[in-house]
Amino acid sequence: MLYEFSDTLNCIEPERLDESRLTAGVVTLDALKSGLAARVGFGAGLIEECERAPERFRSAVDMADGHLFAIVSVREISGDHDARDRVGLFVKKNLMLIVSLLDDDGSILLSLEETAKRLNLKTISLERLICVFFERLLSSDGSDLERFDHRISGLEERIENNTTGKHFNSEVLALRRRLLAIRNYYEQLLDLFDAMLENEADLFSTEQLYHFRSARDKIVRLSANAQLLRDSLVQVREAYMAALDYDANRIMKVFTVVTTIFLPLTLIVGWYGMNFKYMPELTSRFGYPVVIVLSVLVVILSLLFFKKRRLL
Repeated sequence: MLYEFSDTLNCIEPERLDESRLTAGVVTLDALKSGLAARVGFGAGLIEECERAPERFRSAVDMADGHLFAIVSVREISGDHDARDRVGLFVKKNLMLIVSLLDDDGSILLSLEETAKRLNLKTISLERLICVFFERLLSSDGSDLERFDHRISGLEERIENNTTGKHFNSEVLALRRRLLAIRNYYEQLLDLFDAMLENEADLFSTEQLYHFRSARDKIVRLSANAQLLRDSLVQVREAYMAALDYDANRIMKVFTVVTTIFLPLTLIVGWYGMNFKYMPELTSRFGYPVVIVLSVLVVILSLLFFKKRRLL
């Protein structure tokens, strides 16, 4: 699907591509191999790079011979799962071509269609087209990151209410890994916009570079927000570990108090467990109740002592 921007917005077939008119589209590798690649100057090396689809998240930006090419991973950060599309971005004079490498739900094509409908045809430029497309991809990221903030606040409340559960630490680590992937996503986009701002191949108009700076500033803010959320999770994990230490100390304090109370009782039991012949208490009719009263007094006095010392 190719869109040609002139006085009107027109959908055109690849064979009708006019390099003198600003055009954008989403194409497949098969479409490129069928003849479109030779028409737009999409070299065999770039096709091989698309076919390899490297597993590394961030790829270098190739800017030479009057074109820019980069493989971009586009993340959907709103869901619970790490959904990711993968596209090749090819840009030259009056052309922005998006090569769909992984897009199961057709979201990339939908984003381009919405971008094309939003643009003012009287003031459109290649630089503006690129920026609006990426801004459309990032349009909901601010609110999505805010949801992550609410989730972190929920984790803090669970620590405060002592309702963490045995999988709490795993939840924190999984969320932190997710935010790391999101931050790397923004860093990848920053690499791309830095390369476009440098404009080594003189591909973009100097007067239009402010579009890139504006979009880059927005990505920087999103990246900083993602990093701030990751740092907040470090504090959450530290608070969780502190809560565990507090619970462990409280249990040890209870054991210490119980042990301290039973030490004199153990002494009494040991003392009167000696079966010497001339122990007077052995023949006393009040010996047994006296030991009972003594033991009760020891327990009461110990509890009062610990209460006074605020150990209970």
